Amino acid sequence: MSEQENKEMLPSQVIFENLKELIRAKNTAHESMFKFHWKKMWPFSLFWPQVDFERIVRLMSEIRKNAINQKNLVLQAQGKAKDFEKTFLNAVPAYLDALDISCQKLSAAAQWKQDMLMKKIHKDVKLRRDVSEWSRILKEYEDAQGNLVRAGAIVQMGWGEIIQATSCK
Repeated sequence: MSEQENKEMLPSQVIFENLKELIRAKNTAHESMFKFHWKKMWPFSLFWPQVDFERIVRLMSEIRKNAINQKNLVLQAQGKAKDFEKTFLNAVPAYLDALDISCQKLSAAAQWKQDMLMKKIHKDVKLRRDVSEWSRILKEYEDAQGNLVRAGAIVQMGWGEIIQATSCK
């Protein structure tokens, strides 16, 4: 690939690398939230109540801000895009929207967990109501994750077209 072609491909490559970093950060937060860890078990969770949940809320906020920046980058790149990049660049905004919603839902789950820890500390828990609320939050997050995966499949297909087009040259 010549230097001129490399410069023209750079926006799509940058966008793809940025997407990988955003999803890696989001997946790390997901694992931190839902993966088993002894610090999350009682009574250890009383000693480390802020270990994950407050940080996850902040991280999801940062990812959402970065998603907006990526959308702006995609809009700029679409003007200079070649035909084989269009599928990828057209799919990215929907993927970023799905990522934004998924981050909102994960943040809501983390905030609920943090609030629950604070209620436990203050002995102000109504377990029946809280369990149904938690169930609703998890269902919404599960739906958002499904939408993110489906949008990601279209982005991957578009990226495959870019790889195929650039490897043929």
